[in-house]
Parts: sequence; C-alpha cells; structure tokens
Amino acid sequence: SSGINAEYGVNADPDLWEEEKAMSKRYVVLRVCRIFRIIRIFKFVRHSQDLILIVKVVIHAKKELGLLVILLGIFTITFGSIMYYTENESNPVMFNSIMQGCWWSIV
Repeated sequence: SSGINAEYGVNADPDLWEEEKAMSKRYVVLRVCRIFRIIRIFKFVRHSQDLILIVKVVIHAKKELGLLVILLGIFTITFGSIMYYTENESNPVMFNSIMQGCWWSIV
C-alpha cells in the first residue's frame, strides 16, 4: 500500500509522519535563527547614528506616510477599475478582473 488515502489525500504511513515531525522541528530552528538575525539588526541600528536619524524621520513623518499609502491605495483601485472597464472587452485575458487592473496600475 502506498499510504495515501484516496478520499482525503492524507498520508497514513506512520514512518512518513515521523519524517514530517522532524522536518517541522528543523523549520522551527530556522525560524528561531531568523528571529535572532532580526534582533541583531536592531542592535546594529542602536549603534549607527545615521540609521537612528532615519528611524526618527520616519516616526516623525508617520502621518504624511500614512496619507501617502491611503492615496496610493485609492489611486490604485480607481485606475485599476478604469482599466478593467475600458480594456475588458478588447483584452479579456489580461483584464479579467478589477484586481488584475489594479495589478496593472501598480506595475
């Protein structure tokens, strides 16, 4: 038997379950290493005056940056919708939904 349940597509072989458990433990170790790497970057930011200045500027301009993101979203949806409604009949493969029109407006 192949260990595959045809109805659910689930592997019923206990040996493969153990392999999957071992693989998931390896991924946990990789995730922990990534977290330590991110923490190390934050420690580096504390010692660099230029990076501290950039962080302060971004924090100081958070209202303006928020407005920029909101306007970008509004324009993306607007122009994506316009492209969908104008180009859908002539090019239905590329513009088959408003979200594809939004993707076009971003890219």
